[in-house]
Amino acid sequence: MTLPTLTINADGTMADANAAALDLLRVTLAELRALPPGAFSPEPPDPVASEAFRKQWERQGNPDIGGEGTLQRPDGSSVRVKFGITPLEDGRFVAILEEIDAETDAPAILYTAGQVLAEWRAAERRLAAIVEGSPEWTAVTTEIEVFRRRYHALFDRRAGAT
Repeated sequence: MTLPTLTINADGTMADANAAALDLLRVTLAELRALPPGAFSPEPPDPVASEAFRKQWERQGNPDIGGEGTLQRPDGSSVRVKFGITPLEDGRFVAILEEIDAETDAPAILYTAGQVLAEWRAAERRLAAIVEGSPEWTAVTTEIEVFRRRYHALFDRRAGAT
């Protein structure tokens, strides 16, 4: 199975996409390339939050970004996706998408590998001080599994993009 993959220009416009991405987004390649940056956003971006995330991302050395969000297609329908975004040496980005069965009105989730790793390590430190088998231990163990999946998903997507 080929995952939907997009190549995004540094200005946010689309450079290329595979057939799976075009099918997911319900557009042709010509239509995709003609769309303005942010065309698939269901709501206008928050410039303050976007700038804060960008600064943090740059401080961390521009690592891969992962997350989950809702895309609004040009036909008005919405789709929830998991995504991984990898910076390329030429200033563009590769985005690998995976459609998921989730509520399209759920908030977006965005993270870098460094954030996931830091939260994973913090959860493991908390786990060491909790009685094994307790409800709190079960909750933290579940949290660690989520961080582990997120962290590995970033690298699995990067490997699939190369």
